Amino acid sequence: MAAQFTRSYTSDHTVNDDGTVDFACSTKVDDWAWLALPPRHPVVIQAQNFWTSVGAIMALGGMEEGQWSALTWTDWECFEAQTGHATRGTYWRDTSGEQERYGIDLFDASSRHIVRMHGRGVVFRNRNFEEWRKGSKREAARQSDTPIAFAARDALGIGPTVHALVGEAVSDGHFPALVSRENGLPPANPMLGGSGDHVNSVHMIEAARQALCLLTDDPAPAITGGEMALNRYVELGTPFALRTSGQEGGEVTFILEQLGRDCAELTLRR
Repeated sequence: MAAQFTRSYTSDHTVNDDGTVDFACSTKVDDWAWLALPPRHPVVIQAQNFWTSVGAIMALGGMEEGQWSALTWTDWECFEAQTGHATRGTYWRDTSGEQERYGIDLFDASSRHIVRMHGRGVVFRNRNFEEWRKGSKREAARQSDTPIAFAARDALGIGPTVHALVGEAVSDGHFPALVSRENGLPPANPMLGGSGDHVNSVHMIEAARQALCLLTDDPAPAITGGEMALNRYVELGTPFALRTSGQEGGEVTFILEQLGRDCAELTLRR
């Protein structure tokens, strides 16, 4: 395994003749705290998205020592309602559309289909993009002390090892949010992780899930799928907001904005 990754959620990778990759998934909660959450939880799905895709790309020789990846788009759909956590999966490349994307299927120990996810991303050597982000990081630092009054835990359906990321709506469908080292990274929050230099997709989807709890007055919405388009870096330790841009049936879409810019679009389906 490349030195930039000190551990791996997946193992026993088999590269097949058709270019697909089969792999095994860890079920050790002591190693992966988010496995204490239900298999369909968006945090679990996004953590699996990262680790399974990175493991498969490395098995295919598509990531060199010192390189990193960044997700730019993903969607997912959950299938059987009652499953255990993933024990195995398959990764493939999908070239049927205008833009190439990868796909991942995950299955539990009884071969029940948990989820199918797709994604697109980039592989790069300098994960900080220091030169590109100097201006936004300076601007972010000036706003890093803005206080956030976080919503109550019971309204968000979270336990003592998960932290609130969002506050009560400041206007109709507009929720303040903040991800910092104190509420979004281990050891303070073992359920969420990431690179440590910006807000990652797992943070964004949990913030959207929490905003959905407040929007629907439901601390445990049954989320069955969703989609994320990630367009700009979101700086760690700097407030951002989630505003509702559309609701149709059981689908809610949020726009994530920070420093006056729209950074991501997140859709959750129930």
